[in-house]
Amino acid sequence: MSLAMAGIAVAQAPADDPAAVVAATRKAISERYVLPDTAARLSAALASPAHYRGLSGEALAERINADLRTVTADKHLGIRYDPTMAAMLGSQPLPDDDAAMPPAMARMIARQNGGVRAMEVLPGNIRMVAYDGFAWGTPEAEAAIVGAMQFLRGGDAYIIDLRRNGGGSPGAVAALASYFVPAGTPLMRFEMRGKPGEATTAPKAPFSLAGKPLYVLTSGGTASAAEEFATHVSALGFGTLVGERTAGAGFRNDLLPIGKSYVLSVSSGRAISLKTGKDWEAVGVAPAIAVPVDRALAAAQAAAMSAIAAKAGGDERREAERLAAFYRAMATPVRAAHPLADYAGSYGERRLVVSGDRLTSSRGGRAPSPLVPIEGNVMVPEGDPLSRFRFVEEGGRIVALEVERIDGSVERVARGAG
Repeated sequence: MSLAMAGIAVAQAPADDPAAVVAATRKAISERYVLPDTAARLSAALASPAHYRGLSGEALAERINADLRTVTADKHLGIRYDPTMAAMLGSQPLPDDDAAMPPAMARMIARQNGGVRAMEVLPGNIRMVAYDGFAWGTPEAEAAIVGAMQFLRGGDAYIIDLRRNGGGSPGAVAALASYFVPAGTPLMRFEMRGKPGEATTAPKAPFSLAGKPLYVLTSGGTASAAEEFATHVSALGFGTLVGERTAGAGFRNDLLPIGKSYVLSVSSGRAISLKTGKDWEAVGVAPAIAVPVDRALAAAQAAAMSAIAAKAGGDERREAERLAAFYRAMATPVRAAHPLADYAGSYGERRLVVSGDRLTSSRGGRAPSPLVPIEGNVMVPEGDPLSRFRFVEEGGRIVALEVERIDGSVERVARGAG
């Protein structure tokens, strides 16, 4: 459920007693839900006042939601007990897209940096932005996207992490997409109940990020407006989706305060890709590289480094190929040639120890670094992914360790006794 979606409106209940809350919820759904036939069935599902008698707070919200789910699995539809948000919406209702945003919501967007949670330079000069919400409608939200895209601009490949992004404003989606497609590119058609359909296109961006590899991370929690962006990435072909199928929350929603203590999210429109002619309601968007969500970043890094290596030369190509092999092993674990205990022991000043299901290496007073098997008797320290640990085997026993640096130098150390 998005806090930045356009079309927030007010549905007032006389008081926060169960009957009034349910009545206001039924009225809002009947008037606004995108599919009129479904709206009628949803209203009927809430038609028994006795079913809610004596309930309040979260218990009332849970009962209402359970009844709504008997009709539809729409992930945008639901009510929650949230006095703070209800007051925020109710203090300055937004009857249309041109209304001013409530100051409290604008302040929240500013404090959350417009949804941009983190920016990081990853090994190999991959630039990553973690974007948790498509906030829009404030100078801070717009500046956050510009700043994040300016950061990506210096990378040899880009990653945008939407795994925690539950949605937001189509305006923010169009703004983000504009850095990867030409101005005027057709994007979406929004069909809102009671209004004529409205098409959107990509605005003109300050600069372009097109032409370098882009990977967008998705999960089952990637929803709504984040799925719109994922749709553009896939359908328009300017990037690669990596991770898990998205949530399948394809309708566009309004947020309405119900009485003083509840907030209702009601689906009021459909979002249809102008490229595919389809929406993603109940089906989600499938990634091109399907991996568990906790391995999506490593898989994207492996693909990015492979793409970088294909265009690089000399030392940069060798570095990129090493990083690609490391990240492939992080994304799809490789079994070592021997049980990990067979590698444990002392190699000069270096100490290798089995910790849980991992082999770690430490030297002097430095913190241990896990070793990642990449093939046979070859492992890579997580803390130094450009190096290679090659274990020398004689007669089925590990007898030495060769540490190969990116510059080609090799340090061989015999395994100590014991």
